[in-house]
Amino acid sequence: MKDVILGVALLFVSIGRSQFAGVTAVIAATILIFSVTLKIFISLMVEGGIPLSWWNGIYLALAFAMLWPSFFPWSRSANKPALFWMAMTFGLLTVLLGGLALLARL
Repeated sequence: MKDVILGVALLFVSIGRSQFAGVTAVIAATILIFSVTLKIFISLMVEGGIPLSWWNGIYLALAFAMLWPSFFPWSRSANKPALFWMAMTFGLLTVLLGGLALLARL
């Protein structure tokens, strides 16, 4: 399901030049980064090692490719919206998954 949502978001970004294309790219890249960091965090807590796989590398390369135009060349005023949407997405995903983990323990 995650791959379908991110695929549609990537198509939206690459085909359409709307005002929401940049925000969509940042949110999709943040979800990719969050999924990889969540896998690494869970693996470190449970197994004690970092999972290295081709898919993690591909996901991080896609996220880097989507975020490159938003962050380089670096300008604090130009990068504020991208940083805001990354922080919002990362924070909401953390709260959502943390809440689900707490509910699962009950």
